[in-house]
Amino acid sequence: MPVSFSNSTNLRLQSALAHARRDRSILPVYWAVDGHCACGSNDCASPAKHPIPALAPRGVKHATTSTVVIRAWWTHAPFANPAIATGDASQLVVIDVDGDKSGYHSLADLEHEHGPLPHTVRVLTSSGEHIYFWFPGTHLKNTAGKLGPGLDVRCCGGYVLAVGAIHRSGRAYAWKEGHRPSQAPLARPPDWLYSAPFPRTTGSNPKGYAEAALASEEQQLLSTAEGQRNQRLDLAAFRLARFVNTGALTQSEIEYVLFEAARKLGLSDREAGATIASGLRAGSNR
Repeated sequence: MPVSFSNSTNLRLQSALAHARRDRSILPVYWAVDGHCACGSNDCASPAKHPIPALAPRGVKHATTSTVVIRAWWTHAPFANPAIATGDASQLVVIDVDGDKSGYHSLADLEHEHGPLPHTVRVLTSSGEHIYFWFPGTHLKNTAGKLGPGLDVRCCGGYVLAVGAIHRSGRAYAWKEGHRPSQAPLARPPDWLYSAPFPRTTGSNPKGYAEAALASEEQQLLSTAEGQRNQRLDLAAFRLARFVNTGALTQSEIEYVLFEAARKLGLSDREAGATIASGLRAGSNR
């Protein structure tokens, strides 16, 4: 069915283009229809937040600042939500505060211990906010809850929904007053973010690349349509096996991430275990 607005009046497209002009790499993700993900899956693990495979089959790796590509994406999917690739792709590190999961309490505890966060760009989300920092060149692993309940970190290989996106609840992602890009220059990440107890590496360290690849495979797996998930799990294990061979990742690290993703997608432990083992075995023998 044709949409009722042109590219010039498509606010999601215009938002995506505005971010790209700031050198933020853009990715099209699904949108919500009546509170459900437009991907059509009844058990979508990331409704209205995961990449559209037909437009970006490699997930966040397809993020771009090309206005030609971005316009083409939104011509095919006018209601797509804009997302921003984090880390070196857009020179951003983002702390995602989930207000529904005690994220503000966790952040208050960290600020009580280390002092308040610097004034920087912030985006209001459905129940919390995204806190933006400039990327200092050191890779952080994408994490969920390791800083505290309701606090996630997005860096290399990750992404966040951008201003202009619409949450499945109907709430729009918007700049926080007083923290717009014109009001708050991007601040350096706090030192404690890099001394927190989760893996981090420099860009010159092969482990940093391996961890970014692991995070990317996890994101792509979670965005896979029903009926293709077991095959995609096998492919992820196959691709990641080379990092076990080089010592950049352990087999346990890979199995943990892939198992957790498989569970979120509804695959049984038995099925997931057999698929992961098969993929790792095939990948290590190539």
